[in-house]
Amino acid sequence: MRPSQFTPTLVYHVIIVCLGALQFGYHLSELNAPEVYISCQIRVDQNFFRSQELVDCIRMSPNQIGLVNSIFSVGGFLSATFAGRLADKIGRRGVTMINCISYIIGPAIMSVSTNFYILMLGRFVSGLGSGASLIVIPMYLNEISPAAMSGMIGAMCQEFVNIGILLAQVFGIFFSDFTKWRIILSIGGMLGLLNLVLIPLCVESPKWLTLRNRLHDARVALIALRGLGSGPEAEVELMAIDDLIDSWREKPDLKAVVSAGSSSESTLSEAVSDDDSVQNISPEQIVAEIGPQSDSLSAILSTEEADTLNLVDSESPHDFHKISYKEFLASPTYRRPMIAVIGILTAQQFCGINTMIFYGVTILRVLFPTAAVLVNVLISLLNCIVNLVVAPFVDRVGRKPLLLISIGGMSMSSFLLAFGILKNIMVLSAIAATIFVAFFSVGLGPIPFLVIPELTEASSVGVATSVGFTCNWISIFIVGYLFPVLNNAIGGYVFFLLSGIAACYFVFTIKFLPETKGKATFEEVWGTPLVI
Repeated sequence: MRPSQFTPTLVYHVIIVCLGALQFGYHLSELNAPEVYISCQIRVDQNFFRSQELVDCIRMSPNQIGLVNSIFSVGGFLSATFAGRLADKIGRRGVTMINCISYIIGPAIMSVSTNFYILMLGRFVSGLGSGASLIVIPMYLNEISPAAMSGMIGAMCQEFVNIGILLAQVFGIFFSDFTKWRIILSIGGMLGLLNLVLIPLCVESPKWLTLRNRLHDARVALIALRGLGSGPEAEVELMAIDDLIDSWREKPDLKAVVSAGSSSESTLSEAVSDDDSVQNISPEQIVAEIGPQSDSLSAILSTEEADTLNLVDSESPHDFHKISYKEFLASPTYRRPMIAVIGILTAQQFCGINTMIFYGVTILRVLFPTAAVLVNVLISLLNCIVNLVVAPFVDRVGRKPLLLISIGGMSMSSFLLAFGILKNIMVLSAIAATIFVAFFSVGLGPIPFLVIPELTEASSVGVATSVGFTCNWISIFIVGYLFPVLNNAIGGYVFFLLSGIAACYFVFTIKFLPETKGKATFEEVWGTPLVI
């Protein structure tokens, strides 16, 4: 990676886009600390409260608490089913702006809720934004990242999820009582508003622009993201940008054009002509849109040598073929990617991480009656630190080894946590809960977000992401709803069950998930050509 590729503009884009992931994490955990106050489950101390008017809560049964937590995943499930295709249609940035509106409306509803049903509605609306965010953010990060940094930048999605969880837990320390819990819910709306104000300053995904034949816009976006050096270095970097655009371009499906009947001649003509090709981009257009980042940029683009920096492919791309859900789910070509995507996205949830995110304070309160919220904050902080430390190793070590370490560690720590709870060994339980979350951050947290675009080819990434995260949200619902039921029925033995599930996913990862590190194409990842 050239140092000039790690630019302030790239950092800004990563941070602003990942605010959507931060809000997902925030909403995942916003009810964790104040849950007993929101649901009136802590008896009011009349010596502290002078008047019942100061007691603000919504009386809920344990079953209703489970529904309020899990309805969030229903909203996520619904938006995940179409967000990938929507991102292919209107762009990654466009979907992100829609998500921000959901993140504003949902918290607004929750913060003024007076009963169980209104609270559920707010959680559902927030879930809509979260489901779409987890589809579009990994796609966008993958498409703006320099190749040598794709793993580290892709891991930022999970890092911001962790930061959101941590923020919710920290605010839980200060605002978890009968009079302030609505502040926690309102803060989510403020984050959504901030995200909505800042996202228009980001460029659209250059890969999406390329696939839409907007080559001039794609080139301008990449120059802004990558920056340019000076002298000969700028020329080399500009050529690399053009090479990247060329690698993204897809040729027209001539077979489909010919089969179109009487209109095939005109369609073919459209397929091989492109008024927005790179050859037609003038140097003045680029300099006017992004400004002269350096004197060398203007010099290079104004010389006769600029012609050599343009793509010289005689055929311009046609609008890229969009893989349907039926094709992705039924075609043998996509069977192995489909199995891998669904497997790794369900593993992320069924290994049990949301038992700690949704109910960590409840679990820890049995062990630490007076310090459960603080202990949960410390665990969430560790989660952020481990994910940040591991992020650079995603590109060095590879995706698959980190996933195996992560899943194996979660299986082991789940077993120890069950043993500690059943034998009432507080120290063992606390250590096991901590390393359980830490092992999640090693691989199973960040890597599923970034490998979907690496496991699939360009025309199917939207559908693959939607399918994978639809299964992911179903898994979130199952874990979120069933854990309190199972925990009430079998107690600590539920973590033995999670340990066994993680062990099964460990075997699955060995057999069905290929390594994607350093592999640029579908054929390299799977070892077979793409035949549709």
